[in-house]
Amino acid sequence: MDSSQIDFVGKYIKRHKRGISSMEAFGFGITRLSAVIYILRDRGYQIESEWRTCKNRYGHTTRYVRYVYRGGGK
Repeated sequence: MDSSQIDFVGKYIKRHKRGISSMEAFGFGITRLSAVIYILRDRGYQIESEWRTCKNRYGHTTRYVRYVYRGGGK
């Protein structure tokens, strides 16, 4: 795992109170967000997984997770 991706996500979720989703992370070139979150949690970050529901491009209801920072870490 690229340490710059871990540092980026750590800083991003601290700054953006709404958190981050996999689709947003993909826009930054991070394709394995859950792995980054795992490492951040291991480093003491308190990150909550919030499940959300939306419609996809075909009109089907789908679920995704947003990772929201709650404290801890560097």
